[in-house]
Amino acid sequence: MIVTTDNTSLILESNEPNVNKVIADLSLLASKSIGELVTAYPNLLIFPAHFEDNEDDIASRPTFELKVNEFQTVLETGNVMGFIGVKDTQLKIQSRFARASVIDSDAQSNQEEVIEEDYFLHYMLQKVLCINLFDLKHSRNQTNLFDFLVYLFPYFLKKALSQGLYKEYQKKTYNDSNLKGTIDIKTHVQRNLPFRGNVAYSVREHSFDNPISQLIRHTIEFIKQQPNLRGVLHSDSETLDFINLIVQHTPSYHARDRYTIINTNRKPFVHPYFMEYSGLQKICLQILRYEGLKYANNDDKAHGILFDGAWLWEEYLNTLLHPIGYDHPTNNTQQGGIKVYVQKLSGNNVRRYPDFIKDSRIILDAKYKRMKNNEINRDDLNQLLSYLFLYKASIGGYIAPSETTNLDLKMGLLNGFGGSIYKFKLAIPQEVTSYQAFKNAIAENETKLINAIKELSSEKSNNE
Repeated sequence: MIVTTDNTSLILESNEPNVNKVIADLSLLASKSIGELVTAYPNLLIFPAHFEDNEDDIASRPTFELKVNEFQTVLETGNVMGFIGVKDTQLKIQSRFARASVIDSDAQSNQEEVIEEDYFLHYMLQKVLCINLFDLKHSRNQTNLFDFLVYLFPYFLKKALSQGLYKEYQKKTYNDSNLKGTIDIKTHVQRNLPFRGNVAYSVREHSFDNPISQLIRHTIEFIKQQPNLRGVLHSDSETLDFINLIVQHTPSYHARDRYTIINTNRKPFVHPYFMEYSGLQKICLQILRYEGLKYANNDDKAHGILFDGAWLWEEYLNTLLHPIGYDHPTNNTQQGGIKVYVQKLSGNNVRRYPDFIKDSRIILDAKYKRMKNNEINRDDLNQLLSYLFLYKASIGGYIAPSETTNLDLKMGLLNGFGGSIYKFKLAIPQEVTSYQAFKNAIAENETKLINAIKELSSEKSNNE
């Protein structure tokens, strides 16, 4: 297993064991965009799920790249985090804010074990996806991919069942006096002679007890067998209600049918209405196939779960800014945004979607990537300037995560129409001993950030 962080370069040392095998395996995935990966490997889970229409062009960005020269091979990552693997190799990309934690090993070895606690990634997922996380105690000597999958299961369950309990036509066989389908002559002769009033027959009828609901039921029963993780099934009343609904409508469940159900669900689920069941099917299969996700030698299929850091950071900031009056236009739902042309003479009028806007006068842009020396990338600056021009806004700014302290910096005054540019940084706690301590510390930093942003409204009023 290769462990690295986002927006980082990692040298794959030539003297490391199996390094050539690692490079060969990762080469199957390197430089492929998220859009290419999810097309080639439909079992991959991607966040955001609807990335195709994202204005930041998430679909075209590579998960990682391998740059090879005659001396060394360098693995370079971007904003994507998560787990991905193929064949014998697993790649774990943590947030760059993950920090090492030392735990005691067993007494016989008399050694300490170091694991990486990625509190920040867990925290953003908890805020954005409304999932409940516990102590985050990871199993030793293995990736916590399985933990992630189980934590996310209630999220997918609730999204899918919010569309209703799925039902489909199933062939049912009966042997009774209520004939309503096609007579099964062979079975009827075997079971009902001499004739006693019953008829063997089969009929197609809508049923909630189908391969998809059975897959969900098997996943629920499998999670119940995990002592440290089964608590996610009781994380809230809605999850518990949906689980009871699945159990109630899968009377034919039997544990011995698990592999049959998995094989029945090998084909990706597609339905014009029950679209959210596609993600639920994927995560159920990954949980149930977890042993198989250790990427056997003959398996060229990639598996895993990936999070786009830019999207996650933006959605996390929305949980902070929406309560203080900021709108969050979204390209994939075509909500918000502004037309570029007042009147377009040919074709459709294109729109632009700032990350956050308030009263058409303050525009803020979320930036997850590294922003060094308080400088602003040329393309990022041009993008923000275009937003300010289109909205005739007077204040613009960037919000980025930081390993140091909170920052509230006025970059300067603009020529032309005038206005100000700001740069905000949210400090991500580093020296913490537990997840709860991390949550307490970052909550204080969030308050400082919100207060600094609130002051923009007073500056806008003064400018007017």
